[in-house]
Amino acid sequence: MRRIAIWILCCLILLSSLTGCWSRRELNDISIVVGIGIDKQDNDYLLSAQVVIPEAVASKQGTGGGVPTAILQSAAPTMVEAIRKMIKTSPRYFYLSHLRVLVISEQVAREGIQDILDFFSRDSELRADFYILLAKGQRAEDILSVITRLEKSQATKLFKSLEWNRRLTGETANVFLDELLADLISTGKMAVLSGVEILGNKKQAEQIKNIQKSADYAHFKMSSIGVFKDDKLVGWLNESESRSFNYITGKIRGSVERVACPKKDTLDLRVNRIRSKIKANVVKGKPQGRVDLFLEADVSEVNCVIDLDKPESLQTLGKKLAEKLQASLKQVVRKAQKTYGADIFGFGNAIHRANSIAWKKLSKNWKKEFVKMPVTISVHVKVRRTGTQSNSFINDIQKKKEQ
Repeated sequence: MRRIAIWILCCLILLSSLTGCWSRRELNDISIVVGIGIDKQDNDYLLSAQVVIPEAVASKQGTGGGVPTAILQSAAPTMVEAIRKMIKTSPRYFYLSHLRVLVISEQVAREGIQDILDFFSRDSELRADFYILLAKGQRAEDILSVITRLEKSQATKLFKSLEWNRRLTGETANVFLDELLADLISTGKMAVLSGVEILGNKKQAEQIKNIQKSADYAHFKMSSIGVFKDDKLVGWLNESESRSFNYITGKIRGSVERVACPKKDTLDLRVNRIRSKIKANVVKGKPQGRVDLFLEADVSEVNCVIDLDKPESLQTLGKKLAEKLQASLKQVVRKAQKTYGADIFGFGNAIHRANSIAWKKLSKNWKKEFVKMPVTISVHVKVRRTGTQSNSFINDIQKKKEQ
């Protein structure tokens, strides 16, 4: 009994030392930042913070009730100073833990992003699970100012659009902060970031009537992938090249590819299983790269006459898709080598894993070695399923016409 009493006393003493929610902040005292845009204004950084208006988000009124977010801005030579200036004009504390996207203008990216990223990597409130985007040919503040449909905030729509683009199109580079920092400090791989731009009437983009009609005046488009050399943007991959880049790096979850039918017209194949292997070795002091790509695809849409009941028809479609992808993959590798001189695929890291001794010598001059490195690409495609039916009714229509 005495032992139990002592144990209870010890527990009470320990409980008294707990401070509870000592660092709590009330919702009424904070501004929840969901998106940040960074532009250049003279020699300063112009920081645009998209904050949520709790009353507007909680409102059950229609879209005509008002915009549920606000954009606050300030300019300063550093990120910390810009945020401190912004707080002076805000009655609430800036809460960054719910940040969804960081949008950097193309102008800032071409000048270098290492300085601004240092702040985001140090702040203890920031989580690393926000996407980083480039405003292609536009200002970051304009991207965050577009009034959108379906989602309460522009930043949330950007975040979810990136997720769906990765699953369905494979034309974006979904990069979190940790991954970007790892690529920037690596000697064996250069960084990439997705680009976003505004399509439609940009003058109407910031007005509430942009969402009051059935057709948007302006909307977002994930346009392409930006290529970095060190911490500076040097150019862009188009949509096809962006998809090929993701095939090589294995970061694509799904896509739709169009191939030619044996006689005429085309059909679409839905790629749903993708496995990529990047290999590299050193032969007689010279680096050599290899990409092995394995795909599984299903017939998605048929616009031609073809007998899909025959196994050889599916094999032919697989060969055609393999030839098409092999050509497009070679093109994006050649562009990375000859146009940008940037190893965005990670061949240098592959050499490091395979032969660390040889890599010590090559890493000192890897940018020049990568430009000259031969890369072999092998693509294997297996078409498995044809959907709920094998042959299309187009075959029957064609037969009817011939009778």
